[in-house]
Amino acid sequence: MGAISVTVADVRPLPGSIVRRFDAGGTLTPGQAVYIVDDGDVEAADADAEASSQARGIVVADSAGGVSFSSGDKVEVVVVGRVGGFASMSEGEPIYVSTAAGSIDQTAPATTGDYPFVVGYAESTAIVFVMPQAQAPTVNG
Repeated sequence: MGAISVTVADVRPLPGSIVRRFDAGGTLTPGQAVYIVDDGDVEAADADAEASSQARGIVVADSAGGVSFSSGDKVEVVVVGRVGGFASMSEGEPIYVSTAAGSIDQTAPATTGDYPFVVGYAESTAIVFVMPQAQAPTVNG
């Protein structure tokens, strides 16, 4: 399938989603997959390293409609549940952390040294159901 299209201003948690608030550890935008760093901040997930591949949620627009966050800003992250604002996904297929920081993809990274990690699945062509895999990823060899 490939990279997933996202309309940043439309990325919102849908009813029943579990949302947690974190400090941004860098620049973030809604729709990006994030992992939790040692100090408790979130940064853009990336399949190029074991730690950064382990996404724990997807950033959503804040209650004021904010769509760009800098280091130190409060960000809302859906850690389990439905997130809208995406397009052109294959329903029922897994959503992987990409090798492009923060991006999500429906194709698992396959390059040697990458860490395939499932952050959820496509509930429909426009909705991601966030449900990060429980186990650490295995590096591609």
